Amino acid sequence: MLGRARLPPIVPLPPIPTGAGGAGVEFRRKIHFLSSELHLDPFPLLAINPVLRSAPLPLLRDSLRLLTSHGLTANDAARVFSAFPSLLTSPPEEPLRFLSADALLPPPLLRSAVVRSPRLLAASVPDTLRPALLFLRCRVMLRREPLPLAAALLLAFSVERTLLPKLLFLRDATGLPDSAVCAVLRRAPAILSYGIETNLRPKLQFLAERMRRDPAAELSEFPHYFAFSLEGRIKPRHEALRERGIEMPLKDMLTTNDDDFRERLVNVARL
Repeated sequence: MLGRARLPPIVPLPPIPTGAGGAGVEFRRKIHFLSSELHLDPFPLLAINPVLRSAPLPLLRDSLRLLTSHGLTANDAARVFSAFPSLLTSPPEEPLRFLSADALLPPPLLRSAVVRSPRLLAASVPDTLRPALLFLRCRVMLRREPLPLAAALLLAFSVERTLLPKLLFLRDATGLPDSAVCAVLRRAPAILSYGIETNLRPKLQFLAERMRRDPAAELSEFPHYFAFSLEGRIKPRHEALRERGIEMPLKDMLTTNDDDFRERLVNVARL
């Protein structure tokens, strides 16, 4: 007879203080702060970041105050804390200082970037933020100040694992020299946030093999090509043009709204 497998014991979370003493009062105040002031469910946060149980309430308020002092609203801060509960007990002073003083993001842009990508505040300055900024400034030669939002969001990405491999992929896949690839990326920095296998490669293959267009020339002319859905926009519009024998610049094919695109097809059919 097979013996029963012995499961590892379940380690419960520390009990919630219920006494009338100071610790219980302090804990209830923290629960009130999280639930009533930040409108967050406190218990998942406690499970993810158990340090919250012993952290003093003033530390949590300091974390909130730090974010609001850089232009974020309380709702914005709640979104950040929900994504990264550790920031409640480890105020992200260093990332915020870097984003405002080194990356030179003004408060409105900093707020937009952090709301879109809260991990900017959880990223390491020496390991992630600073290398990414140097990559954009020195390798891509993106000198605009302040950085466009799409480029500011890239600061949360690893240079070695994400940014550089995509630049090299575009160079090798299109045959463009580094300088031309960087020119494309300066106009459309969001390209560096797209997946190689889920976006860049299949769209380049479709452009070259099905549309019979030169990727190097087309991307130099219209680098925002990768922002459009392959199945929802690129393929159906290409097929509509191909069936009617119509040639259209890539930019016009993709950026024209649906009504105008249909109208152009009808007008050509009448000729």
